[in-house]
Amino acid sequence: MARLTIEGADLVVRLRWWERLAAWSGPVRVSLTAVEKVTITREPWRVLRGARERGVLVPGRLCLGVWRHPGGRDFVALRPLTDVVVSIDLRRPSVYARIAVHSTEAPRTAADLRMAVSRAAVAADGRDEDVPEAMPEPEKPLARPGGRWTGVPAHA
Repeated sequence: MARLTIEGADLVVRLRWWERLAAWSGPVRVSLTAVEKVTITREPWRVLRGARERGVLVPGRLCLGVWRHPGGRDFVALRPLTDVVVSIDLRRPSVYARIAVHSTEAPRTAADLRMAVSRAAVAADGRDEDVPEAMPEPEKPLARPGGRWTGVPAHA
């Protein structure tokens, strides 16, 4: 199914070939600075708003395409019986008001996306601040020659 990726300063929804045909859409690309809120839900039908503009709806099985509602348009790629949904609310002038995609690793996807959004916001503001890493690297233990762990550098 569809997957979220971050490419440079953009969030991209990559679709498989059959999904592109069904949704009448190529990859969906929006700027990370347009992301307003990222949420996770286990109730996929709650993210749907309005009526289908183009795409496919198989009730209870598949929801793929563009939905139009009074607040704008949403892009959805949902398989509600299998996974959790990552819902991304966007600011104007983005083409879509919301992007909702199922994800097998929703918490990690959402955390990575939030971190990328905060980095993009810092870069856009021109501030020179350190943004914490999404997942800090574990500290590497230090060893003496011979492979014995002692907690002191090998050159000491």
